[in-house]
Amino acid sequence: MASLGCGLLLALSAAAGPHIDCEWFRKAILEEVAHWRAATVTPSGFFQTSLDREWQPVGRQTATLVSQSRLLYVLATGFELTRQPAYLEAVVKGAEFLLEHFRDREHGGWFYSVSPEGKVLDNGKDSYGHAFVIFGLAHAARVTGEERFRQAALETWAEMKAKLRYESGFVKPRTTRDFSEVRGTNSQNPMMHLFEALLALHDVTGAAPVLVDAQALAEAIFGKLFQKEEGYLPELFDENWKPLPADQRGLIELGHQFEWAFLLSRAVEKGLPEAFLGTGRRLLGYGMRVGYDRDEGGIFSRGDYQGHVRPGPKGWWEQAELLRALAHYAVLRNREELWEPFARSRKFVQRNFIDPDHGGWFRSYQPGVPRSVAEHNKGSVWMAGYHVTGMYWEALRLAQCSLPPALPAR
Repeated sequence: MASLGCGLLLALSAAAGPHIDCEWFRKAILEEVAHWRAATVTPSGFFQTSLDREWQPVGRQTATLVSQSRLLYVLATGFELTRQPAYLEAVVKGAEFLLEHFRDREHGGWFYSVSPEGKVLDNGKDSYGHAFVIFGLAHAARVTGEERFRQAALETWAEMKAKLRYESGFVKPRTTRDFSEVRGTNSQNPMMHLFEALLALHDVTGAAPVLVDAQALAEAIFGKLFQKEEGYLPELFDENWKPLPADQRGLIELGHQFEWAFLLSRAVEKGLPEAFLGTGRRLLGYGMRVGYDRDEGGIFSRGDYQGHVRPGPKGWWEQAELLRALAHYAVLRNREELWEPFARSRKFVQRNFIDPDHGGWFRSYQPGVPRSVAEHNKGSVWMAGYHVTGMYWEALRLAQCSLPPALPAR
């Protein structure tokens, strides 16, 4: 199945009707984006993300490339859903704050973090953060029609290609401000989000070279880093891009197997080679075989190279990625057997992650272990609505749940 037109998606979506509760998902996403707009937006465009259980600011506020850019996506989605000007204004102000205070006009690229006043706190160049700049600005450009946001996203990708890539084509984890020294551990994670960002950038620009770059990136990752025999993608790698051994933090992020499965299938929807779907199915299969909790629903967070789950709490983002991938493959790839774990896992999330008193998601859940105060908090520089909003939106898209008409091309 190659690129899916609207008519085919509509026909396939009929199968989702009994399984995706449109009313519940629509209410959930509207509450989610409303919480983030009310709690995080400031007059300057700085997005504050240190939020307690009741969505009130707490402690020191810092914005990173990741938090500021993820919230551009969340608020852009809020505008698509509601057409309320307040969301659009927040996107514009947030993107302008990003352009004004994070951009390094001397060396290029973007500083990693700043204070509410725009003071640079971390001037390192982080590939994960740069990927989210592309992603956030692409979504900002899509809903606002602002050429400066679109152009900044394109320029960021050009800078990444020139300064944040190894000769192999893989992405450096982080460098010093002037890009001269590599810092951190090689990881697939920045490249996964870069792939996602390039798909979003192509959506808003239509630039064929961007899609070519996305395809080349995925082919490199799954041609060289994917463990074909077992069907998983390791998380961390040494300087030669060999998986780190277990005693040196080598592991498998189980949520990323589902996240990649979804992204590869979406790429095939956009016209990338059908072979990516085969890889996506293998990742989904590995995630279900090793990570899925058949007793409670949901997935465990981490595994080892021998196919064993590592003990510890289940994280919020992994559950969101599980639900998104299961629904996507059930509808678009005719995997009817996935509806049962989807239903079980949605109930698991409703029982254990969604705050019945104040809304939003808790950070983690572990049977018999009380949550700390931090785990009750609704926001952090990492927990900024991105995973949850993406999952809700995909469910609504798959079931064609009376979404507003698509925004006109700008």
